[in-house]
Amino acid sequence: MSAEARPDRHALLELQALLTQIAALRSEGDAARFTADDRYRWLLHRLWIAAGNEALAYTQATGQPVRADRTWANLYDLRNHLAHSRLPDIDEALVQRFTWARLDSLQDTTSQHLRKQP
Repeated sequence: MSAEARPDRHALLELQALLTQIAALRSEGDAARFTADDRYRWLLHRLWIAAGNEALAYTQATGQPVRADRTWANLYDLRNHLAHSRLPDIDEALVQRFTWARLDSLQDTTSQHLRKQP
């Protein structure tokens, strides 16, 4: 099996692509747009849900529990919150923190994991 076809690597590559899309959206807006533009906010929600799905896929592919590492656990918890909450119940401040304060470190972590793989 090639390195590209391995499920753990595939999940990291998908996660990296999603984080890149989130970064692109982040650069197109700010807190004011996040608050005022429902479509912008909902698109970010959907991308974070997909990122959490890839975090889960990565941990499953490596045989570790999703809660064994805070990075993957945090992404998975955000995914669960967004996917299972009614829109009025979503903690938008949490989504903003992930988008504007945590995204860069998540991209770094994902890149580091990809570099470690054969």
